[in-house]
Amino acid sequence: MYKILVVDDETNIRKLIAKYASFEGYQVEEASNGEAAVGLCRSGAFDLIVMDIMMPGMNGYKTCVEIRKISNTPILFLS
Repeated sequence: MYKILVVDDETNIRKLIAKYASFEGYQVEEASNGEAAVGLCRSGAFDLIVMDIMMPGMNGYKTCVEIRKISNTPILFLS
């Protein structure tokens, strides 16, 4: 089973993506900000990361830079 990380500060968007991914059989974890996403990437491996660009605190670009230090998981940006 493929594991996806959905990162977005908007709860409704995050839940919608997670819902549809779950319907397709993917295991989904969620993070509401960049810091949480980096932490999840440190503690587990993902097959895909779907991430918002505009987030408060650590935006999507900065989050991507930090994730790249520890993982080569493909990242799909949402805007």
